[in-house]
Amino acid sequence: MQIRRIDVDNFRGIQSASWRLPKHQRFFALIGPGDATKTTLLSAIERALHDRAGLAFADTDFHNAAVDDPIRIRVAVTDLPDELITLDAFGANLAGIDDNGEWTHDPDEGVERCVIVELLVEADLEPVWQTYRPPTAGDLEADHDPRPVRAKHRAAMAAYRVDDRVDAHLRWSSTSSLGKLATQRGGTKSTLTAANRAARDAVTSSVSDELKTLAQEIQAAGARIGAAAFRDLKPGLDTSLFTTRGNLALFEGDVPLTNFGLGTRRLTGVATQQLANDGSTTLLIDEVEYGLEPHRLAHLLTHLRQRGNFSQVFVTTHSPTALRHLDPADLVIVRSGGSGTTHVQSLTDPPALRPVLMSNPEAFLARRVVLNEGKTEYGVVLELIRHWDQEEDAVPAAALGVVPLEGDGGTGSAKWAGQLLDVGYDVVLFMDSDDAQANACVPDVVERGGAVVQWSGDHSIESAVCSQLDASGLTAFIAAALEVADDEEDAARQSFSDRLRAAATAAGQTLPAGTVLHVSTWIAAGIPLDDCRSIVATTSSPKGKNTKAKGWFKRVDKGERLARFILATPALQVGPVAQTLEALKHAIYQPLISSPIRDAETTDPQAVGSLPDDSETAVDGSSTGSGTLHA
Repeated sequence: MQIRRIDVDNFRGIQSASWRLPKHQRFFALIGPGDATKTTLLSAIERALHDRAGLAFADTDFHNAAVDDPIRIRVAVTDLPDELITLDAFGANLAGIDDNGEWTHDPDEGVERCVIVELLVEADLEPVWQTYRPPTAGDLEADHDPRPVRAKHRAAMAAYRVDDRVDAHLRWSSTSSLGKLATQRGGTKSTLTAANRAARDAVTSSVSDELKTLAQEIQAAGARIGAAAFRDLKPGLDTSLFTTRGNLALFEGDVPLTNFGLGTRRLTGVATQQLANDGSTTLLIDEVEYGLEPHRLAHLLTHLRQRGNFSQVFVTTHSPTALRHLDPADLVIVRSGGSGTTHVQSLTDPPALRPVLMSNPEAFLARRVVLNEGKTEYGVVLELIRHWDQEEDAVPAAALGVVPLEGDGGTGSAKWAGQLLDVGYDVVLFMDSDDAQANACVPDVVERGGAVVQWSGDHSIESAVCSQLDASGLTAFIAAALEVADDEEDAARQSFSDRLRAAATAAGQTLPAGTVLHVSTWIAAGIPLDDCRSIVATTSSPKGKNTKAKGWFKRVDKGERLARFILATPALQVGPVAQTLEALKHAIYQPLISSPIRDAETTDPQAVGSLPDDSETAVDGSSTGSGTLHA
C-alpha cells in the first residue's frame, strides 16, 4: 500500500494543508524550522489510519481551539490488498488518483484506484472514519453516502508511530506488535499461556504478609465506598494478553528492555513492528535522531530507506547528521504560513543541491540562510551575530531560524543562493564586490527573491575596512592579524614585513628601513595615506590565481577576530562599512513576513532586502523589495 495524498483541515497548528506525494517514493524526511507543523502531519496520518475504535480528541486538537470548524483529515491510499477491494470493504467506494495527486470520483482509465479515508471530528469530539469520494465533474458536492471505515479495515492500512510510548510494544498485549506476532503463531500463544499461569502461581506464593495485610485494608476501604463485595483481595501478576500494556515483557537476561536507553527501545520497537507486519506497514518516526548516536542513526536511515522493509516511511528531523546520510530527493520542506496554511514541498533538483546538502546540511533546517562568500565573511558574520544578539530588546538570530553558512566563493555562493531560493528558502547573500564574474550573478539572485549585501565600489571586506582607517588604525589592523597568524610571533612579524615591502614595491613605493609594522613611519617617509591603505589591503587579501600568499583573515576564527576589530574601531562605526553592516543586520534580523514557499504567497513590499526609511544605504533592487544592498 502507498499513501499518495494527505489533506488536513483545522487540526492543531494546521488550518489547511494538501500534500501530494510522488507516485513511487517510499521514504520521506520532513524538515523545516520549529513549529512548521511537521509533527502534526505525522499525527494526522496516524489518526486517519488509526486501527482501533477508541481515540480521544479534545478542544485543543482543533485549529485555534475553534470547535465550530470540524477536523477533517483525508488520506488517499493506493496499491490496496485484495481484501480491501471487495464489495463488503471498499469495492463500491473506490476513487481515482493521477500521477500528480489529483483525485477523482471514480478510478477511470489513466488513474490509479484508491480509497480515501476521511477522519471527521465535530464539536461533539466523536471521531468518525468514513470513505470520501470527490465530486464528479459539474457536481459541487462530494459523495453523499460515505461508507464507514471499520477498525479492521484501517488495521490493514495502519500507520505505526515510534514515539515515547514505544515501551507498550515491548510487552505482549492485544494492541502491541509483540501481541500481534503471538496471535500469528499458534505455538507462541500456547507457550505464553503456560508461562502466564506459572508466573501467576509463583507470584501468589511469594506475596509477603505485609502486602497481604495491605490488600485486606484496600478490600475493607473499597467495601466502605461501595466499590465491590471483595472476598479475597490479594496481590498478583496480571499476565493477560488483552490489557493495553501487557505485563509480560521482553527481557535481556534479567533486565527488561523497558529499562534500556530510549534509542535501543525505539529501534527494538521498529524491528518488532517490521516483523509483525511483514514489511507492509507505514512507519512514522518523529525526531528520528532522538536517543541515537550518529553511527546508529546512519544505520537506521539506511535500513528505513531499503525497499521491502516498510511500505512507506515518514520521519521528521532537525539533525544535520541525518541529512548527510540522505539524498535531496528524500527531503520534504514543511512551512507554516501566518494564515495557518501549511505548505509541503519536495526538493525539486536533487543533483544540483547535493553539494549544499553534503557540505552545509544546516541550510535545510533554517528559516533564513545567510550565505557568506568565504571563511572570512563567515567568521565575521558569526561574531557580528553574537554581538547583535546581545543588544537590548534583540531577538536572537537563532530564535528567528537564521543559519549562517560558509559559502563556495563568489560565483559558487551565488549559485547555491539561487538553488535554495528555488526550493523555498529565504536567503541573504553576503559577498565582496571585487569579482566581476561574481557580481554578474547578483541580478539573478535578486530576481529569484534573495537579498544580496555587498560593499560599494570594488572591495573585499579587508579593503573596505582599510579604506576608512588612518595610520594608527592600519597599524591596529596589522596587529589584529598578527594575533591570529599561523606562524610563531617572530616568524609572523618577519613574514608580514616582507610581504608589505613587496606590495609597496609593486605599487611603486618604498617602505622605510627598520620595522614596517607601524604605518605612521610610512606616512613620515612621505607615502600618501591612500597608498598606505592600498598596500595593507592588498597584502591582507591577495588576489589572483597565481598568488601563493595566504590572506591574513582567511580562516573562520580569523574572520571572527576581524569582526571584533571592526566593532572596537571608532572610525568604522560610521561611513560605508557601518552602513553596509547595518544593511546586513537588517537583512538577517527582519521578520519573515511571507511564506518561503514563494510561488504560494504574495511578496510584501517590505520583504527581505529592503531597508528602514531612515537608512542611508542605497537599495538597487527589484519591485519586490529584495535586492542588492550597497553602502
